[in-house]
Amino acid sequence: MKKQSIQTIAKKFFFGSFFAAAMFLSVNAANASTYGTIDASKVEVKYTGVDKYNLLSFNVKYSNPSGNTFSLTVLDENGDALYKGFYGDKQFDKTFKLPKSEVSKLSFLIEDSRDSVREKFDVNIKTKEVEDVVVSKG
Repeated sequence: MKKQSIQTIAKKFFFGSFFAAAMFLSVNAANASTYGTIDASKVEVKYTGVDKYNLLSFNVKYSNPSGNTFSLTVLDENGDALYKGFYGDKQFDKTFKLPKSEVSKLSFLIEDSRDSVREKFDVNIKTKEVEDVVVSKG
């Protein structure tokens, strides 16, 4: 029976773990790079204002002539999904309303896995409150 030192075992374990991690990350990077972008004329994310209930409104339009199923995900500033839906509409048009006080950054992510395309729209929300007070002697 062959004796192995703890250092030799630790080195083999470290290099084996390192190799496995490198392979895992390279496969994920390869998968991420296989996606293209959606033609800019086919998708639109538009801010439409604040309604009377103090909700931010965004309109998303996507021209999907092939009728492929695609996903639409709305992410918050932490990358957590606020909404995710799957659609197959050829002319997608949906309005999203979110509380003004609860969001500072949003991302709208559209992915069509059949055509291997995706598009991400980042929205930064900065609210400024202006108080205009005039005091006059009467």
